[in-house]
Parts: sequence; structure tokens; C-alpha cells
Amino acid sequence: MVIPPIPPIQPLPPAPAGGAAAAGGSFSQSVASAIDQVQQTQNTASTAEAQAAAGQGSVTNALIDATQASLETQMTVALVTKGVAAFNEIMNMQF
Repeated sequence: MVIPPIPPIQPLPPAPAGGAAAAGGSFSQSVASAIDQVQQTQNTASTAEAQAAAGQGSVTNALIDATQASLETQMTVALVTKGVAAFNEIMNMQF
């Protein structure tokens, strides 16, 4: 059995113009998009719960949607907590 050679490592593409400002814009857009997604999931869960309560929807689907919304909210809170802790740690560094 012959092992094929490992291909050479390709160089990284050049950084986008604007440096940190461009990267900051895409990060803030990513955060805003993630928060919008959490909000949309919570709205979907609320709608499914209202439909199930009115007898028009499935209780199972409402429970699944509520669990998904809860999980996404818990994950968002955990990420915010970690972000704040990292910020505080950086602010407390001695230079």
C-alpha cells in the first residue's frame, strides 16, 4: 500500500481592507444576526404554544419549539456571561 504525499500548505488569503474596523463590523453583524435568530425562535415557540392552547396545533410541536427556544436562550446567556468575564479579565490586566 502506497501512502499519497501530503499536499503543500496553501497561504492564507490577504486580509480585507480596513483591518480591525472591517472585522468589527462583521462581528457585530454576526452577533445581531444570532440575537435575531433567538428572537425568531422564541416567537415561533410562542405561536406554537398559542395554537396548541387553542386546539389548533400539536402540543408535541409546541413543546419541541419551547425547548429549542429555551436552549437557544440559555446558550446566548452563557456566551454573554463568558464574554463579559473575558472583558473584565482583560480590563483587570496590569501592564
